[in-house]
Amino acid sequence: MYDLKLIGSRIKECRKEFGMTLDDVAQRVGVAKSTIQRYEAGIITTPKLPVLVAIANAFGVNEGWIKGISEHKEILKNNDNTENNRIPVPVLGEVSAGLGSYAADNITGYIFEDKDSLNENSDYAYLKVIGDSMYPEFKEGDLVLIKGQSTVESGSYAVVTVDDELGVIKRVIMGNKFIELQSVNPMYPPRRFEGKDMSRIRIIGLVKGMKRTF
Repeated sequence: MYDLKLIGSRIKECRKEFGMTLDDVAQRVGVAKSTIQRYEAGIITTPKLPVLVAIANAFGVNEGWIKGISEHKEILKNNDNTENNRIPVPVLGEVSAGLGSYAADNITGYIFEDKDSLNENSDYAYLKVIGDSMYPEFKEGDLVLIKGQSTVESGSYAVVTVDDELGVIKRVIMGNKFIELQSVNPMYPPRRFEGKDMSRIRIIGLVKGMKRTF
């Protein structure tokens, strides 16, 4: 059982010590500013382990200390098993804007990735595949790793939005005067946008990997 008040006081202590704002911490952790406020106030109903680990990583302190189960604030040296060599990537239920601007309540969980495998200057998220338009390349329930960027090379798999629709995974084909969004499943015809209609397309990010549960 977590001591919520102790956790909150330790988070606030670190934030003040490092001269960080609530926004600074929220951006590093990948949650909303209000979430960090609730953790500091000790009013989180059920603290999430990945969030606590991410907070510890943001401050560079021992995760056990942040969780209130250790009195050792500093990270133990030469501990290859520490989660501080890994960072939490949020799993999103849906996406309609850039990866750095999703709503906190849209995060369904976290997957830890090695720091060295990700570009620290980019936004990343996992998006759960819905439907069968990309079958068999991507199956419903797969988790696709997305790197936030607004352009991709022709033929790449990417998450895109059309108008106000939610983001979908498609193969993006670029031409001088057209953009075509292709599904893998032949039951779904390609969507072609020409001329001024090309501006209806917004690229959210590039597909960088995929996890599948069998």
